[in-house]
Amino acid sequence: MQIKCTSCGATQELAANHQCGYCGSAIEQEKAQENYKSSTTGEVGNLMMMAETAVDATNWEEALQYYNKVLEKDITNSDAWLGKGIAMVYTSKIGDIKTKEAIAYWKNAIKHAENADAMGKRVAKEINTVVNAFYPAIENHYIEFSGLDNSYQELVSRFATLENAQDYATQLDNDNITFHETGYALCKRVIDLPKKYASAAHSSALAEGIVGQFTSNEYSRKYAAQDARDKMNKANARKAEIEEASRLISILLTKYSDSLFRLGHETEEHKRAEESFKQRVASNEMFERNIDKIKTNYLVLKVSGVICLAACLYFTATINSQPTNLTLWFLGITGAISGLIAVISQKRMEKLSGGKKFGDITKALKRRSN
Repeated sequence: MQIKCTSCGATQELAANHQCGYCGSAIEQEKAQENYKSSTTGEVGNLMMMAETAVDATNWEEALQYYNKVLEKDITNSDAWLGKGIAMVYTSKIGDIKTKEAIAYWKNAIKHAENADAMGKRVAKEINTVVNAFYPAIENHYIEFSGLDNSYQELVSRFATLENAQDYATQLDNDNITFHETGYALCKRVIDLPKKYASAAHSSALAEGIVGQFTSNEYSRKYAAQDARDKMNKANARKAEIEEASRLISILLTKYSDSLFRLGHETEEHKRAEESFKQRVASNEMFERNIDKIKTNYLVLKVSGVICLAACLYFTATINSQPTNLTLWFLGITGAISGLIAVISQKRMEKLSGGKKFGDITKALKRRSN
């Protein structure tokens, strides 16, 4: 049974729980049926039916034409503004995703709606569907042309454009966890996918170089080795570019991760951050407990380090003056033992401080002395 929600205007089958599948409002069957009937009559109703038929056939160009015809008749038609925004994204080219225009149309849909809040939720859900449906196109385009220069930068740029729409969806219905999950999942895909291809390219280049060494022709072996080096260098450069370009997506990932955490869903990023925080706290506590032992080992390290350095300098200074073997042995053993003691003291300091790096330990000791 086809009905039209009296709150957000979404046309749908009547659900068993009598709730709108878009805005969540309660559906009064008779009113919703009457609303659907009235929306499908008259010239505007006919044009909207034609637009919806084109949408069902995934003929977005034709749907866009019908939505425009509706708006020529009724500029305040929220359904037409909503449909035009969706069609605008689906008719976009990979290199020119028209989310900016679509968002402007979606804002008009909300502006002219009788119930702006309900329409906002409906728009958000439609955006989530559009983004999920359109994203594979830009991912597949990257996979096809991943070997070209700047391919990942283009993927990041296109995704950032598409993400503008998803961000708008979260603004419209900020407490709907599904929209944040979509943003988070797609950010993860954009970050992880290119790394796999860059690593595969590096491994392929290495394998080609190894196989090339089995040829009996010396020139072929040299050429294979040089070609493999060139390809590996290119793959390494590509991996560096990916790391640089992915920083933007990492910022977006953090945004969605924080939102999911706010809504009660812990992501991998928050788990790592929490574990890191616990480790720092435990390390600081251990550092304070063992501060006297750490200071003692630090003193031993400095003294042994000075002895080691002195032995090395004296060894260098006397080596040309024909010293006795006993002197050389003494200097060598003294330098080696003092150096070993310095290394052991450093390792003990790191262990006593709960895994802190030596540089961090020395900084902490200096702060305490000040």
